[in-house]
Amino acid sequence: MIALDQHVTEHKEDIIKQWLETCSSKGSWLYSVKDQQKLEQKLKDQHESLVTIVAKSLSKAEDVKDELNQWSLQCARDRAVHEVSVTESVGQFNAFRHIIFEWLQKFSEASSQEISIQDIYEWSQILNQTIDEIIEVFTEEYHQVTMIQLNAQKEMINELSAPIMPISDGIGILPLVGEIDTYRARTILESVLQQCSALKLSYLFLDISGVPIVDTMVAYQIFKVIDSTKLLGIETIISGIRPEIAQTVVKLGLDFSNVKTEQSLAKALANKGFKIEES
Repeated sequence: MIALDQHVTEHKEDIIKQWLETCSSKGSWLYSVKDQQKLEQKLKDQHESLVTIVAKSLSKAEDVKDELNQWSLQCARDRAVHEVSVTESVGQFNAFRHIIFEWLQKFSEASSQEISIQDIYEWSQILNQTIDEIIEVFTEEYHQVTMIQLNAQKEMINELSAPIMPISDGIGILPLVGEIDTYRARTILESVLQQCSALKLSYLFLDISGVPIVDTMVAYQIFKVIDSTKLLGIETIISGIRPEIAQTVVKLGLDFSNVKTEQSLAKALANKGFKIEES
């Protein structure tokens, strides 16, 4: 095949410059940052590596598949960290596709060698396949990275949503607020045990008046919290139990007979010598 790969390699700098200018003109903040030289250099290096991969694809190099995958994976991680959307990123790849085809056309028009329709077809097939594979690997990895980030954020939010507030040596309050799903319930259990141990609690006041719905799953998880803290030598007092919650507990057959309960947190605290005026 006529050496289109050499033509691409020889004009690498021009291709990179054209791609950077195209992306910048479309308003991508990542390509518009002028005061972060390190980021700019990283973008140029990534673009240079991609042009090299495309040239290798055209030359049918054996190791190009691995390089393509590694480049796409790393690029996806970088774009995810910088919060560049998948839509914007794919648009940048398609802009690169358009630019490469422009250079293919320039090469065809300027070449002194005879270029057949078969040559054009084969080049086009290689270029499209290469860029399509990049987009496929990129989007899959981007999805994986963002899911990991979202799960980490969700876990952090859930942990922060169940803070134990120490009010005295060995005494803490855990006010639960908002809906509790299976994931949050499990996170609360793990977080509570860790916090109780770290705070060296002897008494834990668990207030559930801020939980709008207590179904069988939530009631069971509350029971697990009580049971688990008991194993740590901690006495748990529950407050804010409404009639419908009591009915759920009865239906589940959970034995709360040995658990201290109070109508309100204020009353529960008052029994331990803490005076709080109820609103």
